[in-house]
Amino acid sequence: MKKTSSLECSRRQFLQGSAALGASSATVATPALADVTTDDYGARHGTLTGAPAFTNWTRNIRCHPNVLVTPTSLTELQESVAKAKSVKAVGSGHSFSPCAHADDTMIVTDRLDRILLVDRQAMRVKVEAGKKLYAFNDELAALGLALPSIGDIDRQSLAGLISTGSHGTGMKWGSFSDQASIQAIEMVLADGSLLSLNADKPEDAEPLMAVRLGLGVLGIIYSITFNVLEAHNLEAHSWLMDLEDALDPRHYLENDHFEFFRFPFTTKVKAITRNRTDKPRLAQPIRTFIDKILLENVALGAVLNAASFKPDVMPQVSRLLTHLVPDERRIDRSDKIMASTRLVRAYEMEYALPIAMAKQAHERHASVVADFSTRSDGAFFATFPSECRFLRGDQGNFLSPSQGQDTCFFSAMSHVAFKDYEPFFRAIETELLALGGRPHWGKQFYQNPTSLYPNWTKFLGYRDRWDPTHKLKNIFMDRLLSGNEMLNHIA
Repeated sequence: MKKTSSLECSRRQFLQGSAALGASSATVATPALADVTTDDYGARHGTLTGAPAFTNWTRNIRCHPNVLVTPTSLTELQESVAKAKSVKAVGSGHSFSPCAHADDTMIVTDRLDRILLVDRQAMRVKVEAGKKLYAFNDELAALGLALPSIGDIDRQSLAGLISTGSHGTGMKWGSFSDQASIQAIEMVLADGSLLSLNADKPEDAEPLMAVRLGLGVLGIIYSITFNVLEAHNLEAHSWLMDLEDALDPRHYLENDHFEFFRFPFTTKVKAITRNRTDKPRLAQPIRTFIDKILLENVALGAVLNAASFKPDVMPQVSRLLTHLVPDERRIDRSDKIMASTRLVRAYEMEYALPIAMAKQAHERHASVVADFSTRSDGAFFATFPSECRFLRGDQGNFLSPSQGQDTCFFSAMSHVAFKDYEPFFRAIETELLALGGRPHWGKQFYQNPTSLYPNWTKFLGYRDRWDPTHKLKNIFMDRLLSGNEMLNHIA
């Protein structure tokens, strides 16, 4: 008879118990798994009224534009931009900030999704910027090509990725907005004309520094030319590690990609290394489904929904979760190893810190977690692990949070069922700012960050040149310009 390990037993018991918790919470929650996502976000017309509406992934940003336009060609995109009074483009709606919020015309870029040119000699691919990252990865793989580094989520549009500075982990690479990532960009300006920029042209060097991370306020990006690699496999190894060990620089220096998730109320982390390998793919469909879908999504969502009715159990829940982290190895296509399925909704704030500040960030985060959990009035309990990723400093753009320095991206998250998270996030933000942090533009943040960017005025100069009537402004840009605090919930 096959021997069953205690870990396998505990993982099975956790699944069974979380299913029971999800069922019991269904009697009081609306609904029990409201945090587990389906295809219910983005821009669409209302089912009953037909009125245009937009909701982002975490449902904290909503708007009702007057018009939704879905162009299918460059010409249609130019015409739509030219005739609009004010206009914003949206890709997937995966940003936590209101950067895509629109009141008048919202351009949905879903159908601008074609690969336009493959240059195998230069190892570059030109693609329409409405294409989703996961679909781009699939088509690149079919061509025997790959992006060098991607993040944990692959649902975003390509324009959204670069416009907010999205990133993966690994000291060999910068963010998607780094000059090593982007060779060329075509952008439709406010008057409908097409601006073409290419890094091979010296006169385009500074304009590209504005456009590579443009916050969606300089124009509507039509196409991006990415630098790519030959397709390859990665071997991932994940296991439970002590925080002190995880903070040793050797991990991010000796591995192609390294990150870790720290469980609140503990000093334990789930560490993940990913390294290039010539080994063939190691298919484990059942194990992967159990770990990545049932445990990391469905079961976790059920447990956290149930815990939201008795938040003081979170320290015990967090400690339990550390015992369920498997020592696991996987080999697959590079993008399949780097991206994960994330179905459980959580609010997220992420700051780029000088890499030497990683240890202090964890110390200060732990202090905030402990303080809020022991308050006699208004206690709040951390629910999600914090995430730590390591990146080479960006070059070639004005507004990257990681520009000019090797970076630790520190992310704090809170499950959406725990509603009073804002004071907790504000306290963490104060600590991260004190360590020299700058916020991820697509995540949640409160303090206005424009003073942290010495080239902010230069960026605004390009905005005035390309959009003199400020047709592409919205509530997000208005807040940045005013110097006021940012808004993180807009109904």
